[in-house]
Amino acid sequence: MSETILVGGDMNVVVRVGDTVRRPTARWSPAVHALLRHFESVGFDAAPRFLGIDEQGREILTYMEGEAALAPAPSGDDVLLELGRLIRRMHDAQAGFVDSGGWVEPGDGSVVCFHDYFPPNVIFRAGKPVALIDWDLARRGERADDVAMAACWWAPLHPDARAARWGFPLDRRGERVRRLCDGYGLGDRGDLLQRLVAIRSRQLHADHERAERARVDIRWLEDHREALEAWL
Repeated sequence: MSETILVGGDMNVVVRVGDTVRRPTARWSPAVHALLRHFESVGFDAAPRFLGIDEQGREILTYMEGEAALAPAPSGDDVLLELGRLIRRMHDAQAGFVDSGGWVEPGDGSVVCFHDYFPPNVIFRAGKPVALIDWDLARRGERADDVAMAACWWAPLHPDARAARWGFPLDRRGERVRRLCDGYGLGDRGDLLQRLVAIRSRQLHADHERAERARVDIRWLEDHREALEAWL
């Protein structure tokens, strides 16, 4: 069958073959596959199904119908509420998951965090976020860590120039973070920004481009912390 390159990602060449997606594997792929199998076993339908490995050594996943959040991404405040609900369902669906480790980075915490809320990794139907794709950056963490990473992209909690490229509003960041937390049902949210600073700080030892972006984001968060925390 013919292969169609799927646009939107920024790390791997991903193709569609019929009703499946083919992606390169990595050392952490077995951990991801185990989680996807668990999701299938409990009926969580907001993540792809793992179908096996093809003759080229690529993982085979089900194609998630809908629209990836390409720029300009859906930017209504109601999206934050629904995204929070989706993340909560994903975390709750992990009950009973036996985690043998092997994620992209080591970590501790009560859940496996999706972590990578880069807009094209969120699938929409009828204007509502319904699925999460590209689980390569998943790793263990706390529930609030994942909410913080979603807020980073979708509130958004980074400088205007980068946020504007995705079409997100720049004048309601605090309100949008609160709606995300409300959708999730996150009770203890006072340390959300500090969690995001801690996550960004771990990236200061990455390659030069990622490290510099992390420094810029940390400075922005510190400059706006008081105004943002007033909404939480």
